Amino acid sequence: MTRRGWVVVVGWAVGLMLLAGAPPKSRAGSPGAPETMVRRGPAGGPTWGALLLDAGGERRQPAPVPQRTVPLLRRQRPNTISVGFQGQYGIDRGTSRIADGFDHGPGYAFRFRYMLSPSAALGFSFEHQRYKAIQPPIFVAGDFADSHVVITTVSTEAIFFVHRERDVHPYFLGGIGYATPDVIFSEEQSSRINEGLFAVLGTGFERFFRPRLSLDVTLRGYALVSNSEFTSMAQISAGIHVYPGD
Repeated sequence: MTRRGWVVVVGWAVGLMLLAGAPPKSRAGSPGAPETMVRRGPAGGPTWGALLLDAGGERRQPAPVPQRTVPLLRRQRPNTISVGFQGQYGIDRGTSRIADGFDHGPGYAFRFRYMLSPSAALGFSFEHQRYKAIQPPIFVAGDFADSHVVITTVSTEAIFFVHRERDVHPYFLGGIGYATPDVIFSEEQSSRINEGLFAVLGTGFERFFRPRLSLDVTLRGYALVSNSEFTSMAQISAGIHVYPGD
């Protein structure tokens, strides 16, 4: 074999030995793998590219945990219908026949509420209020003495609650209604007087001692105008209010 042939054979042998002794390739970033220039510079420190990647948010962040919404109380839920019953006592003043002959007395009322929002409701009231005669009945032959007057009212009201989520909270109301006063004579005969529209304003508070049962106290003022005669009435009411449902 010539000298040129020996050189070719030795070259192939050295090349095979170098290939056989080379370390296996591994992925950058895997355990035990040599660090590449993407993450490490020649001096072993991080490169500008690595710093930019870290600052750009390449690292995975934990997923946000959604907050649990607290369900509304039964008394705060829209579309909730509640019913109440109150006993009451009232007085009247004014320039009407009602005010001239009658001054104070007891009564009762039924209240209904329809929740429009967590702090507002539409209310409906049905009242039966009795006022006693200022003077005792005087019995005259052939005549009827006034005994008492009964005022039946129906009204619709807007009710606004303050801190409805608390067990004790105040509220304010305002509305309009229709009154039908009847004078009941001692002989059980009656005569209707001062019938007409009225306005009502009031304030009150509720005290919940059960999730669906409350003590309801209200102070109301009424303004009734009929036949050019004015009647003002004030009532204080106390009772219970029930919130049925699930």
